Amino acid sequence: MFPLFRKLATVLLLTGICAAEWISPHSLKQEEHAPNALLPFPRETEWTDKQVSLPAAEHWELKGKSSKSTSVKLAWKGLLKDISGKADSKLTVKLKTARDFPAEMQEEGYTLSVKPGGITISAASEAGFFYGLQTLRQLVHGKKSIPCCQIKDWPAFKYRGYMQDCGRNFRKLERLKKEIDLAARLKVNTFHWHLTDYPAWHIQCKSYPELNSPKFRTRDQNDTYSYDEIRELFQYAKDRCITIIPELDMPGHSAYFERAFGFKMHTPEGMKIVSKLLDEFCKEVPADLCPIVHFGADEVRIPNAAEFVGMVTGKLQEHNRIPVQWASNRDLPVAETSIEQRWGEGPNTADKSINPERITRRAFDSTMGYANLLDPAMLVRRYFFMRPCGSAKGDEKKLGTIICIWPDGKVDNKEWIPGFCAMWPGMMAMAERAWIGGGANGDALPLEMPAPDTEAGKAYALFEQRMARLRKSIFADEDFPVWEESNMQWTVVEPTAKEKVDATRTAVLGGKTEGLATRKAYCANLYFRTRPDTGYLGMFMNARPGSTVWATSTIKVRKAGKYPFMIGFDAPARSNRRWTGVPQNGEWSQTGTRIWLNGKEVRNPRVYRNAGKFSHAGNAWNFESPLDKEEIWWSLDPTELELKKGENTIIIEQPYIGEHQSWGISFIPLFKHS
Repeated sequence: MFPLFRKLATVLLLTGICAAEWISPHSLKQEEHAPNALLPFPRETEWTDKQVSLPAAEHWELKGKSSKSTSVKLAWKGLLKDISGKADSKLTVKLKTARDFPAEMQEEGYTLSVKPGGITISAASEAGFFYGLQTLRQLVHGKKSIPCCQIKDWPAFKYRGYMQDCGRNFRKLERLKKEIDLAARLKVNTFHWHLTDYPAWHIQCKSYPELNSPKFRTRDQNDTYSYDEIRELFQYAKDRCITIIPELDMPGHSAYFERAFGFKMHTPEGMKIVSKLLDEFCKEVPADLCPIVHFGADEVRIPNAAEFVGMVTGKLQEHNRIPVQWASNRDLPVAETSIEQRWGEGPNTADKSINPERITRRAFDSTMGYANLLDPAMLVRRYFFMRPCGSAKGDEKKLGTIICIWPDGKVDNKEWIPGFCAMWPGMMAMAERAWIGGGANGDALPLEMPAPDTEAGKAYALFEQRMARLRKSIFADEDFPVWEESNMQWTVVEPTAKEKVDATRTAVLGGKTEGLATRKAYCANLYFRTRPDTGYLGMFMNARPGSTVWATSTIKVRKAGKYPFMIGFDAPARSNRRWTGVPQNGEWSQTGTRIWLNGKEVRNPRVYRNAGKFSHAGNAWNFESPLDKEEIWWSLDPTELELKKGENTIIIEQPYIGEHQSWGISFIPLFKHS
């Protein structure tokens, strides 16, 4: 599945929003005073100067009726693992059932009170206690003491989810469990498990064993989830307050079906088989574990669309399941009884996806979060500043958001998938916004980062700091390809036509930019104009191939030496592989990128095994030649550049050669500087 994101306004003013107007939904002052990285940040916090010394784990005690529940026991066990206190005094955590919580706090809300005499968590539900303990776990991680405080917290949206495409790239159960554990720590409560796609039906099939035959599969031929494993994972997730939504994609994305039976799903013969497959799945996986079933219905045209949708939704309702369908302009019509999952496929459709007054039925919003498509920093920015379902909070129709991991092409090493798709930083931004909501429409802010002295700029910098701390602690063993970027400032020369490139270069290198059109830009990742599949996001969305941009900045260090940078100038869409390719040795890109450091041009010191390869101007859907790590600049080791003591001047020249290029600059210092 491949979205065309909404074309955002070409300038911030067209949206009616500027960075100065974006208001954080929580107090930045309280965030600044937080003793640890809390993510998502709680809605209401009060910190005091009084400290509570933390005893060693063996001196902690949990009390209350709810302490016997499975979810609470798991959360408590995890919390004790993170205790760093050494005191030998006793500390009691009391769980108190709330009788007077307002409606919005009933399902998942909690209060957390830390006082010298002990800690109290109040909640009206098992999930509330679970999330209260997750916040306490973040609060105590690595600490010998914590401040006395009061926290009141509840989610803005009911569903806060992530998706893994195990239909195209099978993932082992133990890996999925690890991801569920980490997601639960971010108060994520939904796992959308895409189980079937073109290569295979990866679910055990008792009615038609031929569906599990390796000869009808094109990838992961011998990998099948048994029903025992499926039930095991559903229960594992439920114990961690996560609902799994399985997706059995039909009638599209089902080439395996035609290979196995010789006819398509929507034919009379195919519909009989589909009916039995749904019966079998629903009988094997009970409704208390699996209340919602997604049946895809995307990217397909069939003559009997209404009949097919009616048959599937009727069958699912017969088994007491809520149906879900993808909802875009290439998908089957969404049934009245189904939840629609919005995904972008062009400006008009994506507009509807995040325009709240156009959401007329129950909906999940996945228009912001296709993690296989956007560069990592843009993915994080979009989720941080944009609002799920275009709304500050959810309701009975605006249900929430699901970030989607779609590595359509074949991946040899499945452990690379989260890194290739920036899964964890994207999920952090999703969890933050979906939990705490947001009162301002920040749609335009991801395109051009706000100045650091605005509330939006300060909020993003603080969020980056929280991500960085969690990256080193909770996510230390995970690929996490986002680094702090808000500590860079650039002067950008606006797009220059071919005939003026030489003269403009001379002016820029000579420091004579007075007669040129320039603008300030903030952050280490600059996006000028991304590919059309993202809706041409960026600072210069009206520019055309043949243009060139220059960006200049300074970095000040205390001593001379080699310093590490993450540097990249294009990124392949991990769905269709469109991009400009691996650079030639000595070059920074295949587009003619040039870098000057302190007036001297710098060649790329990296030696590529695949130098000059993998340029794809067209689409390579469901490719079988796996992505190489050299195609993903954020998966490579840092590049070291020689800096002098004091101020160093960087000039980058970046041409735009074609719409298969995600035109921009990523130049990220991995060290402290000024």
